[in-house]
Amino acid sequence: MAGALSSMMVITATALILPTALYSTFTSSEESEFADKILSFSRGSAVVLLGLYAIYLYFQLTHSQYFLSAPEELETPIEAPSNNNEQQANSLSPIIATAVLLVSTLGIIICSHLLLDSVDDTAETTHITKTFIAAILIPIASNAPEAATILAVSRGYKVNYGIGVIVGSILQVALFVIPFLVILGRIVHEPLTLYFETFQTTMLFLSVLVVNRLLQDGKYTYVQGAMLVAL
Repeated sequence: MAGALSSMMVITATALILPTALYSTFTSSEESEFADKILSFSRGSAVVLLGLYAIYLYFQLTHSQYFLSAPEELETPIEAPSNNNEQQANSLSPIIATAVLLVSTLGIIICSHLLLDSVDDTAETTHITKTFIAAILIPIASNAPEAATILAVSRGYKVNYGIGVIVGSILQVALFVIPFLVILGRIVHEPLTLYFETFQTTMLFLSVLVVNRLLQDGKYTYVQGAMLVAL
């Protein structure tokens, strides 16, 4: 399962890197001429990624046994702190669960709007660049709950579950959020593409390459964690 997910990450990274690689082959005089082609290529890639995400979700629902914790993890004497939350989630009725989800989504939208509006003033007051805030501070803050969950399950020796949460989050953003924004841009007549700067795509490729190699090892120690933090 880890091998399949890591391979899917490589395919996703390739789809995100190709528009940048294509854009870098054009000269300055050809940029305006091929802008529409890059836009069409990005939208086509977005459709493919969304289709791949739909297949991934279907496979996850129909083959849930591959995504469960391994038996040796369930037999450990240390109980994961998330069991109480799981029991509470199972006790919610579908109507209440849907209402909680909708309210939470609305709260996230409002908080995200307020956060984005405060970026300019924060950068001016703290003398921090907007790039650092967008690339470092906001991801750390937005992923803090997920990181807490991963730490909790890892302390309960459910490492495979923690790895699944990490990879699942990566695939959700790369296979659904980014392609969905590209398609949404076409609907609202905003030319959004999958073109990123060369430095960003290089970091994406190297990160996916390192994570893919670590997943193939099948062993996770503090040495692998230090390597990821160093990257």
